[in-house]
Amino acid sequence: MDTTLPGANSSLFNVPKLAEDGSNWITYKERALTAIGARGLMRYTDGRAKKPKPFELDSSGKPIKADKSAATDDEVEELENKIDEFFMKDSLVKQQLFSTISDRLLLRVQKLENAAKIWAEICTIHEGKTELVQIDMR
Repeated sequence: MDTTLPGANSSLFNVPKLAEDGSNWITYKERALTAIGARGLMRYTDGRAKKPKPFELDSSGKPIKADKSAATDDEVEELENKIDEFFMKDSLVKQQLFSTISDRLLLRVQKLENAAKIWAEICTIHEGKTELVQIDMR
């Protein structure tokens, strides 16, 4: 049995666009979260992923650790890699969301700080509409 995960461009990760009126919010939300979770990125939607803090600089501009000792080149490189990884994964979640929402909604949420805040705002906008759509469907 093959247990390898599908590639990032797999149709498995295709999520239909969120309708402008939010009429497909319930199914969109489940599909979007499933696609994000399948990539191992759920903590970027729920706020558990934290951006690593860069080293502070001493008076001469050299990086220093929290204990005020000098950071080695290896420590600086390791931290820079962690920061890059955070931005890459956060951007993957943003792209998943941005590619499945309207341009109007994108313009409303694009300036938010990270994917978790963007997802929270999209949820806030559409959670209230869900009840109206469910009532309308009855």
